[in-house]
Amino acid sequence: MATVDGKTSIKIDDLINQTVVDGEIVGGHLILRTRGGSEIDSGLVASSPLDLMPIGYIYTSVVSTSPATLFGGGTWVRIGQGRVLVGQDSTQTEFDTVEETGGAKTHTLGTPEIPAHSHTNSHDHASFSTTTDNNHTHTLTRKAGVGTSTGVARGNGTAEADGTTNSVAAHAHTVDVPAYTGNTGAIGSNSPHNNLQPYLVVYMWKRTA
Repeated sequence: MATVDGKTSIKIDDLINQTVVDGEIVGGHLILRTRGGSEIDSGLVASSPLDLMPIGYIYTSVVSTSPATLFGGGTWVRIGQGRVLVGQDSTQTEFDTVEETGGAKTHTLGTPEIPAHSHTNSHDHASFSTTTDNNHTHTLTRKAGVGTSTGVARGNGTAEADGTTNSVAAHAHTVDVPAYTGNTGAIGSNSPHNNLQPYLVVYMWKRTA
């Protein structure tokens, strides 16, 4: 095989085929074409800032000026007012569709959302005693006797003087309390709680054309 300046003719042909002879910008990328017909993506280039912001691009800023004014073109709409962005996830129904919205600023817990817990408000059948009272008597009111039969008090139609029962020593009485089980009284205001994550407020725009 012939040799030219230390290189084979085949190697020289390879170098010639790799020589760039043409190029164009496609989708913001510089595409180079070689003599041999290959295409080389040289990366993203931009003749203007808009070339770096294709349709569907989201732009965020802390100034309210529209990107159409800042970058000299394109159609932009405000999006996401009062919302945060979240990545698309096809495995979760809440996040599987682009531009789907959801969530709530506040939330009131329902019964299934309350942590499992219990309240004690029951007692077994038990007996309790009243407080002890000191020596005392009870007043007994006497009325006029009636009738004449043996063994029945007789009187002349007039009431006799009141008397008292015999004195009883200090004592207490037992009160029987039945078993009881019931609910405690309700507590709480049923107000919704704050559901906001920590956030930073910015302007968000989406390019639509």
